[in-house]
Amino acid sequence: MTRATTQAMATRVDELAQMVLSGSSNSTCAAYASQQWGLSRRQGYRLLKKAWMQIRNDVHEVAVDRQEILCWCIHQLQAAAADGIKRGQGSVTVGAVRQLDVLLGLGAKSAGTPRQGCWR
Repeated sequence: MTRATTQAMATRVDELAQMVLSGSSNSTCAAYASQQWGLSRRQGYRLLKKAWMQIRNDVHEVAVDRQEILCWCIHQLQAAAADGIKRGQGSVTVGAVRQLDVLLGLGAKSAGTPRQGCWR
């Protein structure tokens, strides 16, 4: 098998980064790399590691802080809860709401430990 060019590798890393940012798991991405490009699972994970490094560098380059990340997480969880309601998938909605509770300290168990949210 011939080696991929530098450009092809960069395109593959970009594609895996998009998959990660769209919510695909690491194992799904590695399996995709194996099937799509004929790579071994180990090679797929190497490309995936580069994709994660690219995502990390992108976040650091724009200097995203914790509050901005928290706001993004809240938005994603709200969207997931709404999608669960729309599709009639109660477990998805409940899971998203539980994660919002963990992030924001909304529940009775966390009444004594309020969290600083993105509204601050």
